[in-house]
Amino acid sequence: MRCLIPVFALTLAACAEEELAVIGLTTGTYQSGDRDALCIAGPAGAQRGGFIVYGSDNGNCSVSGRIAQGETGWDLIPDGDSGCRISLNVNAGRVSLGQATRSCDYYCGPGAAYGGKSFTRSPSAGPVADLAGDPLC
Repeated sequence: MRCLIPVFALTLAACAEEELAVIGLTTGTYQSGDRDALCIAGPAGAQRGGFIVYGSDNGNCSVSGRIAQGETGWDLIPDGDSGCRISLNVNAGRVSLGQATRSCDYYCGPGAAYGGKSFTRSPSAGPVADLAGDPLC
């Protein structure tokens, strides 16, 4: 019987990881204030995401990429840049961006930062686009 307990625990852990990968994040548009927005699109296992966060003088951070399972939840990995991983923390229907790292500095202009920014799902919000009007999801 004691031999079965570790096997059961490993099986349970494997199922939990598999379930996390299959569930995915709730798709849609999320907002923070009047201009900052985040989007999540696509089926579980093949989701994409993007955000734009404004700072002073229209400086902004803008990222678009794929969503992958991270160490503690989900990560947004910008297209063509596997060195940058932005953690997405989901809590009570809100999605918060993790703290910025040096490997992701490229995505923010002067006077803008995304670290710790939190978004609420907004079913009535339109598509999320970058400063040039290109869709991020």
